[in-house]
Amino acid sequence: MTVSLDYRLFDVGAARIAVASSLDAFRRHLDTVYPHQEVLDGSAFADVRMSLLPQSAWRLHTRQVELWSEGQRPFEPYPANSALPLFEWGSNWLLAQRLNAYLLLHAGVVARDDKALILPAEPGSGKSTLTCALHLAGWRFLSDEFGVIDPESDEVLPMLKPAALKNQSIEVIGARPGAVIGPVFPKTRKGDVAHFVPDRRSFEARHRRAQPRLIVFPRYRSGAPLRSRRVPAAQAALRVGLNSFNYQVLGPVGFGITTRLAQSVRAHELVYGDLDEAVAHIETLFRDAG
Repeated sequence: MTVSLDYRLFDVGAARIAVASSLDAFRRHLDTVYPHQEVLDGSAFADVRMSLLPQSAWRLHTRQVELWSEGQRPFEPYPANSALPLFEWGSNWLLAQRLNAYLLLHAGVVARDDKALILPAEPGSGKSTLTCALHLAGWRFLSDEFGVIDPESDEVLPMLKPAALKNQSIEVIGARPGAVIGPVFPKTRKGDVAHFVPDRRSFEARHRRAQPRLIVFPRYRSGAPLRSRRVPAAQAALRVGLNSFNYQVLGPVGFGITTRLAQSVRAHELVYGDLDEAVAHIETLFRDAG
């Protein structure tokens, strides 16, 4: 599919994403959730290049939008008013398919003094909510979706994209001092969705790596008392691998990274029902790990 549009390039740290669209509302939403991005040459190299277009290019009043990348449409059309969620989910999916120079964990990552806390978790675990709460408590934001591990140094690279909050998490994080959240998209395929915006300090440090210090496997359970236990290294390596996008693709390289990480970094499992209690406990674990 060939459409002549100007691309906008986003440097998010570990990757570059180029996107073009004729949808004015989508472009305004991008400015809202990527407020710190500089204007870059859209023709320069990008790890992922995509277009978000009305389903029929000659009918701009159409109510659906399609994502195209390299002549392919990997997803069914979305409602036109959900173009930003489609861009975020679609760009994450494409990065997970293509960025195989690194081990990609499904994890939130924050840091203090360039020492990283990695939060690998399955969807629905409260990972995004906890990552955003930690950032608002003073941690540097590296990523909500990707723990990007360099196989040569075992360091974590930032992937500075907004965090997708769903349903009750939008109100929980939005009520916290300093939170900046974009528009709410109701009744998407994943429920109500809004995007949390990392601060400028984190954006400006998007090329500054961090050394892993602590792994926490979080799980939110409404009303549950806080429970924390140490995870043995062998079990931690297995769980890190299970929460990876490309562990099997990397083969021995992925195995080596996960085993080195589990052997060198303390891991804990954390069940929580109160967000503030979880943040305080993680602060203690992180300090003790040092």
